[in-house]
Amino acid sequence: MKPKTRGFVMAVTSLLGFAVMAQSNRMPAPLSPPPVLETGEDHQGRPLPFGAPPYVTPDTPLGSGPYPAVMETAPGLPEGVFYHPADLEAAGRLAIVVWGNGGCLHAGNRFRTFLTELASHGFLVISAGTMGDVALEVGPQENPFVARPGGPPPPARAAPREDDSTAPWRNTRSSVDHMRDAIDWAIAQNTNAESPFYGRLDTEAVGAGGQSCGGGLTTRLAGDARLKAIGLFNSGTRLQSGFGREVTDEQAATGRQRLDTIHTPTIILTGDQYLDVAYGGGRDTFNYLGDVPVFYAWQEGLTHIGTYGAPDGGAIGRIASDWYRWQLKRDEEAAAMFVGDDCLLCRDSSWHVQKKNMD
Repeated sequence: MKPKTRGFVMAVTSLLGFAVMAQSNRMPAPLSPPPVLETGEDHQGRPLPFGAPPYVTPDTPLGSGPYPAVMETAPGLPEGVFYHPADLEAAGRLAIVVWGNGGCLHAGNRFRTFLTELASHGFLVISAGTMGDVALEVGPQENPFVARPGGPPPPARAAPREDDSTAPWRNTRSSVDHMRDAIDWAIAQNTNAESPFYGRLDTEAVGAGGQSCGGGLTTRLAGDARLKAIGLFNSGTRLQSGFGREVTDEQAATGRQRLDTIHTPTIILTGDQYLDVAYGGGRDTFNYLGDVPVFYAWQEGLTHIGTYGAPDGGAIGRIASDWYRWQLKRDEEAAAMFVGDDCLLCRDSSWHVQKKNMD
């Protein structure tokens, strides 16, 4: 099976009002319970935890926010895919978020549903990675093995799949340089009179985030002075052994050095210790950080796959959108998700919330 290819145009600034209205009138995703994952498989035998959504073209506006968003590429950003409101005039100045994928998989459309949702709330979102095979757009698919005391050993690695149309992107890794280059590109667009984003970006409102390995890239980028907020989603830095993984003194020291560069408000979201390999890293990261505002939450029954492939990115799509709206746009309505003992996520019994330097 050959990969599907698509062409893109750099000047999508308005679409039919009916399409925009249809997308923005949906109810927000529920915060709980965690999703019951489906058991279907794609053509390569990989799981489809949220099913296979019908294909829609990149210029189809998506997302539940007030400014349904589209997906594009540009010659000046060869290692990235970006998402933005279809109607740039209506959206006003856009804050900027750069993203790293789980597995550092180098396909900028891997988290399409989740990143389009974020962009629909008034953001230019740039994912590291080139435009990948359409089959990748379902989001994370395979939940990594989580070791348990007295539990079974990890299963044997599956043999490489033959004729895998997604292999070129699965076998290429994004780097922190790709995320840094994305920030550079966005800021340059704001002063480029020939760009659709000319004068439309708030270059003082830049955030970063990533899932799993992409969260690790975010931690390595965190010292960038241009950042105002970061998000570690199903991610974190392990500083001590446990949950079936040994952490050496050298690894812990390197981890602490990277965490010491964080200078912005930080959100950490994971699943529980039995279903998410990132639980220990998220816990260690929260426990270590002491000088910046940190919001940490884990959900019972949530896997490492998260909800990124669910409609509008599911609960994590909603929480992430509110986080960046609050931190980068000073949206007080969005702040209600996080602020106070009675915050929206605090009220949900399936989520376990801890905070530092916030309330």
